[in-house]
Amino acid sequence: MALNSERCGPTVIRRPPAWPAADEEGEEAAAVPAAADQEAVRLIVGRFSRQLEPTARLMVGRYCSAIADYRLADADFLDRDVYLVSLDALQVTVGDLEHGRQGVADEFSGVRAGAARRVHQDVALESFLHAVRLWGKVLWESVISSTRADVAAERGAALTIAGRILEHIDLVSVAAAQGYLEELQSVWSDREVIRRDLLDALISGDGDSEHVRRLARSLRLRLSQDYIVVVVRTEERRPEEIQHSLARQSGLRRVVEAVRAQLLPVAGSLLMGVRHGEVIALYPFEHSAELGTVRRLCSALAGTLESADARIGISSCRLGLPGLATSYAEAREAAEIAAGTGAHGRVVAFEDVLIDSIVRASGHADRILEGTITPLLAYDAEHKAELVATLRAYVESGFNLTRCAESRSVHPNTIVYRLRRIKELTGRDPHVPDDLLLLQLGLKLTGLGSPQ
Repeated sequence: MALNSERCGPTVIRRPPAWPAADEEGEEAAAVPAAADQEAVRLIVGRFSRQLEPTARLMVGRYCSAIADYRLADADFLDRDVYLVSLDALQVTVGDLEHGRQGVADEFSGVRAGAARRVHQDVALESFLHAVRLWGKVLWESVISSTRADVAAERGAALTIAGRILEHIDLVSVAAAQGYLEELQSVWSDREVIRRDLLDALISGDGDSEHVRRLARSLRLRLSQDYIVVVVRTEERRPEEIQHSLARQSGLRRVVEAVRAQLLPVAGSLLMGVRHGEVIALYPFEHSAELGTVRRLCSALAGTLESADARIGISSCRLGLPGLATSYAEAREAAEIAAGTGAHGRVVAFEDVLIDSIVRASGHADRILEGTITPLLAYDAEHKAELVATLRAYVESGFNLTRCAESRSVHPNTIVYRLRRIKELTGRDPHVPDDLLLLQLGLKLTGLGSPQ
């Protein structure tokens, strides 16, 4: 119910005279514990600040124990980089604690720079942030070991320090994420890595469309008429995993740089892009004889990327931009065959594995295997024999019994016996051309793994 303001007038609440005095005393009382708490903080920090270097070493050890990217790193990287970044962040945090300052992200420039370097060192951002959390955990453990549990003031100060450590973990994480992502954005802004939409249009056979010409003009690119397609694959991973792995993107960037350095066209400009975790290079050519040049360049590239276990597929020479769709399919097929078997090496040209490709696409692959290699594999496993290895050696020796025997370090009669046994088990005679062809196809399927 509302009161009549004319009758009651404004309502005024008056504080008792003692309240202001009580407030002043409360402020003074609160100031004393705050000062005492900061002094206790300084005492605790002073104790563990004398052990910063051993603490930083302990932090690095924890990273290696818990994080694969650090566990697999070499000692020089850990000593000259990881340790110094951890120590720098530790010194900044201790300084803030000693002086009662509130930390800010700009103080952690060393962490920011370290995170930027991790982009080029194949360390995932997730791994770096995991290390930040371990850094905070080890720091807190140092605080606990430096606190006198029997002193109430120090127990309270330890809790104060815990809150500040959590704040600093957030600051270090922010600095790390900013440094890492800014560097990643920088390395991927290179104009020589063509846009995904242009790459997709070219390898889908849309090269003669106005859409492609408009995209090329917007990027100031002059397209050649004919390209050989090269696909570089470093590891088998699903596209969704690749897309969300920052370290993987950094690794692909190094592959892009290696491709650019090695594949130097005779005329025109090399175009490159990244799609589904693969590096795709479009090499301009004027004569089909340049396919041999591309093979040699790719062999050198494979040597450069040996540590990345790269597999490289090369298309045939097809004329015209619309043919790029088929060329891309050929190069990708060759790269898949190279990844599926070591029989053809790290660099595979589609022309060299045309039969392999036909076998992979055949709907009769399972039937061929069951009638050729499957019974031989079962026999080898049961009797510890070498029928499959002997058949492969026989084919690779050009069907020469003597050379085959030498490669297997056995007598030629042993090869004759094993070939006869192969005939008995499969019903296919290695001396009959049609039967031998089926046996060879079975070998190819065995080398390629399960057909798609």
